[in-house]
Amino acid sequence: MGKTVVVECEIEWAKLREEDRDMGPNDGSDMALNMQAKQGVYVVNLMLDEDTKDKMISDGVPNKGLQAQLFKTNKEGRMFYKATRPHFNPKFKNRQTGEQGVVVGPPAMFKKVGKDDHVAWDWEKDGILGNGTKVIAKLDVWDGKITQLEKISVVDHVVFEPEAEDRSAF
Repeated sequence: MGKTVVVECEIEWAKLREEDRDMGPNDGSDMALNMQAKQGVYVVNLMLDEDTKDKMISDGVPNKGLQAQLFKTNKEGRMFYKATRPHFNPKFKNRQTGEQGVVVGPPAMFKKVGKDDHVAWDWEKDGILGNGTKVIAKLDVWDGKITQLEKISVVDHVVFEPEAEDRSAF
């Protein structure tokens, strides 16, 4: 574990369940090979304002080199940070087996109940996170150059509702 950075914000495009993780392209590119080595990544856009971005950077989230590319602006002009977590980290050494590589799995998921209490998120009962869900996200920053999504606690859940199927062609 490195330094913990906490961000309170809305989220968009959450892929935080094992079955939803981003597996990347299957085109033989460097990006595809990187995603294959990680067995996909969990990803969510943390929607930010300028003050939140500045606080994240002052708290230790890198804003230089490749990490700076995680701060983006969407087509509506809203700023976000693309928080990620690999499913498998090939750089970690498994302490039990001594082999290279460790399954990291999805980020820990909670929901806020009461003023300061959090309980485990139940995907079946609580549902999938829709755009606009308010969360407290915890990021782990190592050596000032690697950032990984660790935990999410849902503060105000917006239910994910897939767009209605377009049946006009039938």
